[in-house]
Amino acid sequence: MELGQTNQWVGRVLDDRYRLLSYNVHGRGWNEYHARDLNTNDLVSIKILTASISEDVEFLRRLTSDIATANSIIHPHVQRVLDWGRSAEIVYLVTETFQGASLQVLLDRGHSLTVAQATRLGFEIASGLTALHQLGLCHGDISPSNLLIGTDGSSKLAGFFLANAFSAAEAGRLSVVGTGLIEPSVKFAAPETLSGNGGPESDVYSLVATLVAAISEETGESDKTRRKLSNGERDQDLKIPAEFDRATKILSEAGRFEASLRCDAVSLTEGLVDATKGFTKPANISIPEDLLIGPDSAPAAYSAERHRSNGSLRPKWRPARKLGATVALVFALLSAGTAWAVSSVRPQGLRAHLVQQYTGRTVGEVRAIADSRSWVLDEDQVRTDDLPAGIVLAQRPAPGRRLAEGEMLVVEVASGPRLRMTPLVLGLSTAAAVARLETKGFEVDLVQPLYDEEIVAGEVIKVLIDGEPALGGGLREPGARAVLVVSGGPVPRTVPQLIGLDLGNAEQVLNDLQLRIARPLGREPSETVTEGTVVGQGLTPGLLIDRGSEVSLTVSSGPDLQEVPDMRGLTVFDAERRLAEVGLQLGEIRGDGLEVQGTEPAAGTFLPPGTSVLLWAPLQD
Repeated sequence: MELGQTNQWVGRVLDDRYRLLSYNVHGRGWNEYHARDLNTNDLVSIKILTASISEDVEFLRRLTSDIATANSIIHPHVQRVLDWGRSAEIVYLVTETFQGASLQVLLDRGHSLTVAQATRLGFEIASGLTALHQLGLCHGDISPSNLLIGTDGSSKLAGFFLANAFSAAEAGRLSVVGTGLIEPSVKFAAPETLSGNGGPESDVYSLVATLVAAISEETGESDKTRRKLSNGERDQDLKIPAEFDRATKILSEAGRFEASLRCDAVSLTEGLVDATKGFTKPANISIPEDLLIGPDSAPAAYSAERHRSNGSLRPKWRPARKLGATVALVFALLSAGTAWAVSSVRPQGLRAHLVQQYTGRTVGEVRAIADSRSWVLDEDQVRTDDLPAGIVLAQRPAPGRRLAEGEMLVVEVASGPRLRMTPLVLGLSTAAAVARLETKGFEVDLVQPLYDEEIVAGEVIKVLIDGEPALGGGLREPGARAVLVVSGGPVPRTVPQLIGLDLGNAEQVLNDLQLRIARPLGREPSETVTEGTVVGQGLTPGLLIDRGSEVSLTVSSGPDLQEVPDMRGLTVFDAERRLAEVGLQLGEIRGDGLEVQGTEPAAGTFLPPGTSVLLWAPLQD
């Protein structure tokens, strides 16, 4: 679908649920329609995205994530996101409907705001921004186009669920040429956004830039300005007009060039609320009827005529004009009467038949009746959980009317149960994902583990339906069977052969496999193995173990050396026996004394078993 082809969608029903009533407005990468939710009978807004962006993988991935978060945002100044889906190879989004106009439309028509109105608009939208930022979302494209002003004086922040997805799509392309997107304005972008960086503080800056533009008569964006800003040539704080009075200080803080010096959305909201204490309560922003968007908006010509007929500038009718108007009025009434008379007369020979109650009957019965009475039967297929397929849900015209042969009978026919939206389960535990899928009417056929070094074991990393990856948000038949691909945790490690390696090399081998040495180490003396060499390991080589497991090692402590005992004061006989106890031998005895005064080597020296030790036993006086 191309964005210019808007009429082809009016009257269609998307996914047997949303009937498009009329075209509304065009935006960046989408067309918006007024629609009715056939399940709830509520009026909603439908954004149909361009075909080129609907097929973008990065766009859908980011959109799915942001909408899952956006569904939980219920704030009076944030446009509610209700649903999204695919139909005829395009992606559509469902939001709450809103009776009003965008700030950009008002400014383009020369309707600038008073300082008090801009301040009020500022703290309302800033409070909505706070709700977004607290959930980790950034708007990314705050400008007058995304600020909606209601006929009742309310305001809404729109489009926050699209800007980040568009950015994700564009990040993977050389340019936006061929994507079907309109290049976003840079007039309201924060300095860091122009260089490819942005965050919550960028939204705050853009909101202040929008408020400044809202009270200025010069809201357009010249080619010179666009070139300058697109090259990142913005090197100073925003200039806040003195008319803002008490709000000037907080707006200046929010409009700082350095992002780290700006206040956040919470502080901006509080600061603007405090500033309003110095203002008289502003009147609601007036929206001309010909600028309204929304399902109940009057046609532009009608609104313009009403506008011209009110107020002090109403022209006074002169007699000649009054006569001409009277003639024109009579002619119009005659023409209308003639048209009605012609249209009310049926062609000769065509009979009319009474329309009966067809709801609750099978469509086969109604087809037979329509054929027997030569009516044209138009069947609209509608999904519902209340009735089996093939049962008529509604009809037009109502029972009691008469239809001539050749006229149309319209029926809505149950085509089966409602499609179920695939829930977003990526990142959930296996049990939580299965429970959520089954609650939505899906069946889990298989849980398939897949080793992953990063994702926690048991966490869902992919959902397959009919063999294809299924992103959350897609509409499918109830009872669709899903396969969950879950993380099996890290790949098991194979225990290496460590015997014969020195302790340092053994530890490096285990570290490379993300395994660890169990402490304390075992020690074993050896006459043949060098000290520090691994002589034993607790786990058999080739065994599969979990990443991070411990392996116990035994290392050689070298030969089994014996310590020379301190034998001073012992008799020579006792010293010989003590040496024998520790595995050493008595060597030469020097001196004729009976008590040992020292040894060679000295006490505390380690010697191999069987080594001879000399005793000093000098004769004492």
